[in-house]
Amino acid sequence: GVWLAALLSWPWALWVLRTAPLTTSGVLYILATGAIHAWYFGFLGRSYALGDISLVYPVARGTGVAGTAILAWIVLHERLSLTGASGIGAICLGTVLLGLGQRRHTPHLAAYGQALCVGLTIMSYSIIDKLAVGQVHPVVYVSGLFSVTALLLTPYVLRRHWAPCVYAYQHLKSIAALIGLGSISTYLIILFTYRLGPVSYIVAVREFAVVIGASLGVVVLKERLTRRKSLGIAAITLGLGLVKMAV
Repeated sequence: GVWLAALLSWPWALWVLRTAPLTTSGVLYILATGAIHAWYFGFLGRSYALGDISLVYPVARGTGVAGTAILAWIVLHERLSLTGASGIGAICLGTVLLGLGQRRHTPHLAAYGQALCVGLTIMSYSIIDKLAVGQVHPVVYVSGLFSVTALLLTPYVLRRHWAPCVYAYQHLKSIAALIGLGSISTYLIILFTYRLGPVSYIVAVREFAVVIGASLGVVVLKERLTRRKSLGIAAITLGLGLVKMAV
């Protein structure tokens, strides 16, 4: 999926490069974010292998959202109003509430560390992406990002997960293609959005996807709407409103 998305983006990226050539710093940003994304996928896969989603998701996403706000304040000197900070806090709380659930087994201690590493990679590539879109056209940047990530991940994935890769190629090509195209399209939207506002707010607002996922689970999959899910959805919705007021 990542390779397909990268390949399909090349013609558009080459066309954009005619009028928006890459600088040396732009290339370095692409290499950095591509490498960090490769680590992100690696940590994410290992964390899900070691712990339930009820552990991994809230730790990873909560760390990513809160950590990005702190790192943006330190590195980018972004100032958060009390309203904005409260909104980010509410979104983090809602994400944790939606991620919590009944654990199937006692979590492996290493799962906490892997999930934390996922959050750290989210923090890192979010700041790099924010810096990069000021110098690199988002189309060129996202094309390079996916290309570098795919190039770095391929040897590791083929060596460690050959059988699942063969199965996915034989039976899941259409699903993988859809996921890849969806990923690069949504990421491109985020990159354009980074040009318009503070990264700390934008990363937090991305968690609205969690509300959509939870709602679809209730409506489409007939999952039970528990009190915890309701509170999580309400907290994220409140947080989005506060962030909107702060922008």
